[in-house]
Amino acid sequence: MPLPGQRLVYAWPGPPSLELWTEEVTRNGRSWLQHRLVAEHGTPGVVIVAVADGHFAMVEHFRPAAGRSFLEFPRGFGSPAGPGTDQEPALHDAGRELEEETGLQGTRFRVLGSVWADSSLLQGHAVVVGAAVARSAKPLARDGEIDKFRWVPVESFPDLMAAGEIADGLTLSAYAFWTAAGPPAGST
Repeated sequence: MPLPGQRLVYAWPGPPSLELWTEEVTRNGRSWLQHRLVAEHGTPGVVIVAVADGHFAMVEHFRPAAGRSFLEFPRGFGSPAGPGTDQEPALHDAGRELEEETGLQGTRFRVLGSVWADSSLLQGHAVVVGAAVARSAKPLARDGEIDKFRWVPVESFPDLMAAGEIADGLTLSAYAFWTAAGPPAGST
């Protein structure tokens, strides 16, 4: 149920479901009209930093909004939370998305943090999840959205950023969380 001043402008049933809202905001003596995009009812998404033998499991993905392809960590929408802790759905979603986008099975999943991709427009955040994968496994993009799978050496990530090949905000944020947390034992 919308609060006073909120108005639903557009709704798409999905998948993913999308709602565009406008809202009158008054704060600190100022007023303005704010837009808010809600995907999948605001359920947190996931971005997965999967590592094997010093390599990141990454995907090349064409993004129509930007008109170009990016090298990204696998990611996707979350599912509504069921029983248990807030972290349990994110870990489950991370395993599902990793397999959907790469065909790889992850192990040692752990939450590294969460990031708001655009806190001024998007309602909802993405949970950053670290995982280990086997480099001997044969990667296979399964969801039809991925252009190509790549094993990216961990040490080449900064060079790929500088070259503009890695420029996606969620991937860059996930890398920062992974760098801050440090890899799990045996993953690099």
